[in-house]
Amino acid sequence: MPEPHVAIGGRALTGLISQSYDAALGEDDWASVLDGLARLLGSDSAVTLHPTGAPMPADKAIRIQSDPGYVPLYNTHYHQTWPILPMLPQLPAVFVDRMLIPDPAFIRTEFYNDYARPQGRHSGLYWIDADRRGLGIHLSLWRSRRRPDWGDGEVQLLRHLGPHLGRALKIQDRLAAARARGATPSPLTPRERDCLAWVARGASSKQAARHLALSAYTVDEYVASAMRKLQATSRSEAVANALSLGLLDS
Repeated sequence: MPEPHVAIGGRALTGLISQSYDAALGEDDWASVLDGLARLLGSDSAVTLHPTGAPMPADKAIRIQSDPGYVPLYNTHYHQTWPILPMLPQLPAVFVDRMLIPDPAFIRTEFYNDYARPQGRHSGLYWIDADRRGLGIHLSLWRSRRRPDWGDGEVQLLRHLGPHLGRALKIQDRLAAARARGATPSPLTPRERDCLAWVARGASSKQAARHLALSAYTVDEYVASAMRKLQATSRSEAVANALSLGLLDS
């Protein structure tokens, strides 16, 4: 697998961000998103996206290239042996495990010898959403011994991608909660929903216009109309109101 040479804002990166929001809206598959992440960042081993912290009452993680036999073992035991865990409150959002623990020490740990190495994992690149309550949404990408160490390029790319993944998963959760409350007749037109959905993904009017084959002025008009109908004073409030009502899921 070639090393990634992707500029921030490049087409491949932008497409992957868009695909993440599509997955949140049910228009794409999260496994495909992780496959794209593996190719973009140069992972030749497992990629796992945890929508919630660990341990989890119910396993909701999305995985590719993982041995299913290790999943219950991870949830019941090995997540507790992750040698980075004691450093959690001070961790940066994106890091490589070897940035924090030297290789000779890391490869002596139970986590590495009994969990990572048997699955062909050697070095992990992580994005985490953690706060005082502990570990929240997090992503891990692994490389085998055959691959070189993770570099600054991969760290920078994941630093840009991570918040979009977190935002997309939160949108997905809000949509699921809205569905659980029952469907609500939509006061929005299809075009208003389309434009507001792109706003929810973090797109500018120009970016939304390119995707929808509209002018930026027309996108602004549709968003303004949606704001009036939703009694919102800002775009972000309109998105929040639409998500809470389940209007972006139709």
